[in-house]
This record gives sequence, C-alpha cells and structure tokens, in this order.
Amino acid sequence: MERTILTTIIITGPPGVGKTTLVRKICSNLRDKGHILRGFYTEEVRSEGSGFGQRIGFDVVTLDGKHGILSRENTTDKLRRPKVGKYSVFIQDFEDLTLPLLAKKDSGPEPELLVIDEVGKMELLSKRFESAVGELLRKKRPLVVTIPEKSSLILVEQLRKTSGSILYQVTKTNRNTLSTEIADLITMSLLVTK
Repeated sequence: MERTILTTIIITGPPGVGKTTLVRKICSNLRDKGHILRGFYTEEVRSEGSGFGQRIGFDVVTLDGKHGILSRENTTDKLRRPKVGKYSVFIQDFEDLTLPLLAKKDSGPEPELLVIDEVGKMELLSKRFESAVGELLRKKRPLVVTIPEKSSLILVEQLRKTSGSILYQVTKTNRNTLSTEIADLITMSLLVTK
C-alpha cells in the first residue's frame, strides 16, 4: 500500500469558533520548536469605544507582524471595490501584503511551512491569490490553511479533496486542545522536515 505524505493541514469551523486563534497558537508552538514559518492570518477590526465595539472590517496580519486592510464596512476614499456582504474588499492591499509571502524567495531561509488564514470569499476575490494557492497545492508545499465551514468555492472544495491533507473541524469543545495535537503532528510528520 502506498503511503501518502502529509502536506496540508486544513482547519475549518463556523465563524467565531476560534480558527484564527488556533492558527496563532499552532504557529507559536512551532516557532518555540525552532521551525521557520511564513504566512498570514486575518483578524477582526472593531470600532473604537467602550467594550468590544462593533466589527467594522478585517485586517490581514503577517506572521512577522505587518498589518494591511482586507475589508472595511464604510470606506472613506469613495473608490469602488468589490463587496462581500457589507464589507468592501481591498484587493490590492491584500495582494501587496500576502502574495510575496506565498512566493519563493531568492534570499533567506525558505520556510518549512506556509500559513494561510484564510481561503474564503474575500480573499478569493483576488484571482492572483487564488492562482498562488493553487500553485502551492500543485507543488505540494507544506501548508496550514483555514477554510469556511460551508462553502461552494472551487478552491475551497479543491483544498478539502487534496491528497495528503488532514481536515480538522474546530468546535468550542476541542478548540483549546487542537493546537498541541496539530503542532505535534506537523513536527512528527513529513510536513515539516528540519
């Protein structure tokens, strides 16, 4: 029987369950073990004010801390942008920050693992991003990727069916224990080799 090499960890779950928090914990755990990672995660942006404020959009944050706008509810520049729900998506800003992270660099150490949080409707408005992720899958680059729980997007379905992948369903019950399990699997598997 042929052994499948693990190349992709896919994390899914309902909105707000803690997928991004889980990804950040996995990254922290792997970095503590000396692994080289590159990628990004998305985070909510809330209005200023007392308490948590109202969500007004999303930012994309690289693993080395650079921030960029992914979407905003009310834009002030009056440029026409594609929308997902009530959010205008800043495709150019998103591409400028994320695409270099997914490309092979000429200098510096190559990452053992690429982290992409997330591959969803907003991100896939960028055809260049969609193409870059598809190329990473074809090359079987080691990935940790979050995807929406319910989606009919072609690339999301392709990710679900990728050979050499494991899909984790995040719930409120398991979200606090999965980070160690996934980081240990990555470390022990052929997904990350030192």
